[in-house]
Amino acid sequence: MHFGMRDEFEYIECSRCGCLQIKEIPANLSSYYPTNYYSYSPAKSGCNYTQTGIRGYKERFIRNRITNYYLNRTSRLGRFLERKSSISGNYTERMNWMRLQRLNLGLTLKSSILDVGCGTGHLLQDLAAHGFSQLMGIDPFIEHDLVYESGVRILKQSLDHVDQQFDFIMLHHSFEHLTDPLSVLQRVYSLLKPKRYCLIRIPLAGSYAWVKYGVNWVALDAPRHLHLHTPHSMKLLSEQAGFELADVVFDGEGFGLIFSEQYLKGIPLVHPNSHFVNPADSPFSKAEIEAFKQMDQRLNATGEADAAGFYLRKN
Repeated sequence: MHFGMRDEFEYIECSRCGCLQIKEIPANLSSYYPTNYYSYSPAKSGCNYTQTGIRGYKERFIRNRITNYYLNRTSRLGRFLERKSSISGNYTERMNWMRLQRLNLGLTLKSSILDVGCGTGHLLQDLAAHGFSQLMGIDPFIEHDLVYESGVRILKQSLDHVDQQFDFIMLHHSFEHLTDPLSVLQRVYSLLKPKRYCLIRIPLAGSYAWVKYGVNWVALDAPRHLHLHTPHSMKLLSEQAGFELADVVFDGEGFGLIFSEQYLKGIPLVHPNSHFVNPADSPFSKAEIEAFKQMDQRLNATGEADAAGFYLRKN
């Protein structure tokens, strides 16, 4: 339903942990990742890295101070700039997962960060614009290696070919696309420095949206999503790989509810009348969209949302 192909696939649901797994990975899986798949669009940056002189220095200074404040809440200057600067950016939306009050991730602007399954590097470009300087991404399905003016490097390779250790490794909605989740976590464990964290953000089976919508749940995304985990299956899997599951943060934002309802109406995600493509011609009113988002906030609070971030600690 993402592209309106309407092909059918069979999934198995584990009776112990609730994890969903595709029964048979299609031999032509690559055909379900066409060139217009959203992850492969060109990654742009919100910062002009070629800007020199006083203006360029000033912009980078402000961004760095704001990010430092956002990460550790200790800089009065950063707090002032976050509130007053026109270039403070959408920190809450883009970086909330990096500033977790319950954990000390220990991140700084010089932390080495790896993004696994990053596409062309949209998120890493955002982080570079916010002042991070040691950023690398890998994705075996991009056409070729990419090196941006920001210094961000995106390599066309898999985890098996990475040969350095990192302060922070993240998989933002890429883990569900991988064929062998356990071996991936074991490899991530070996690439993390001691006492450091991995963040895995994924859609969640067993959630309110999965129970309500079933095969019309947008995050099922067959056949690209090979494994859809539950909090219970993620705990079992992460511990088997040697990690401590340090925290779980539910982060549904309305997407799962909005587009599952749209699928019930028979409208694919990529369609001229889709809210995803053309909000002005959406099948939903602004009030309905807001209601879906508020519903997801309530589901986040009760642990029933269909998306979450899992913070795994290497001891």
